[in-house]
Amino acid sequence: TKARHFNWHNVIGFWSAAPLFVVVLSGVVISYTWASNLVYRAAGEEPPPAQRPQQQPQQQPANAGEAMQDPALYEGLGRLLERAERQEPGWRIITLQLPTKPDAPVTFALDRGDGGQPHLRSTLALDRSTGEVARWEPFASLTTGRRLRSILRFAHTGEVLGLVGQTVAGLVTLGGAFLVYTGLSLALRRLFAWVARRRRVAGVAAEAGAAGD
Repeated sequence: TKARHFNWHNVIGFWSAAPLFVVVLSGVVISYTWASNLVYRAAGEEPPPAQRPQQQPQQQPANAGEAMQDPALYEGLGRLLERAERQEPGWRIITLQLPTKPDAPVTFALDRGDGGQPHLRSTLALDRSTGEVARWEPFASLTTGRRLRSILRFAHTGEVLGLVGQTVAGLVTLGGAFLVYTGLSLALRRLFAWVARRRRVAGVAAEAGAAGD
């Protein structure tokens, strides 16, 4: 059992080292503001301003529900959706952000991936009245810092590489559990062996002392 756990610990640790490094590094970036800002600074950019925590939730107006039921908000959305589909023919997911005003631009999030691949995402804003492009923001148009930050966010779960990346992340996670199990097993065996040696040494010393007396 000791030899098996030793081999498992070393083999799994060797093959998991690189993916675990990515998981840990990306986890630090998405967990700590200083690490996220470091990504932007490494790309030669100023980090985005920190969002202030909301002290109290803003209360919606009493007539907010009635405003969302205004038919004018939904007029022409089908035509704009068809325009968005033509903008990115290979889309798989389209998300529409409902405008809050009838004359506000309509924003679409176009995704050619499976939901976790930022390099396959684009944002399109269309003018409500004319259908012309008010803003087109593919991934390539983002700054280097924003691209790196987005990739690291989904590298943590492996989603950035699609099904293959998620499979690798899942296997590495399982391997991490084996590393903990085998590491504890080896550590406890060493502890028990050390305690046994101490007892043997103490017993030999006691016997030698008794023989000397």
